[in-house]
Amino acid sequence: MRCGTREVRNRNVTEQLEMMPAQTESESLGLIGRDIGDVPEDRWAQALVDMVRVQEAVYLRQGRGEYEAFVLARDGVLALAEYFGARMWYLPRGDRLRTALRDAEIYRQAKRGNIRQLADEHRLSEQQVYRIIRQQRALHLNKIQGRLFDD
Repeated sequence: MRCGTREVRNRNVTEQLEMMPAQTESESLGLIGRDIGDVPEDRWAQALVDMVRVQEAVYLRQGRGEYEAFVLARDGVLALAEYFGARMWYLPRGDRLRTALRDAEIYRQAKRGNIRQLADEHRLSEQQVYRIIRQQRALHLNKIQGRLFDD
């Protein structure tokens, strides 16, 4: 039964992809990466379908239309594949993920004079907010400038 459900889902996604006029299959694959032929399809195809389906569900819960949800999900997966494609990377789950996303949001919102507000909003001390900002700034600078010396 479960296998049949997966086949139906795959067929539905395939049908949806066939209805998409925005990009041809070769253009979409070009966004994912030039070396896609080097990796057997059975190693990434189902994961790709699952990523689109998960993001699509999020957009549907937000009240987006079915077509808009699919297009946003597809484009999001394409953008992630373009950035992370052909690389091994780790994505935490649960509390570690939520904490990392919270810290990134605190850094994005941080301005002079709103540290107390951020601390209250996230139920942290001001010292914790300053520590998060310092750590996030180092991450952002490392991405822009690279590391000069190994620790």
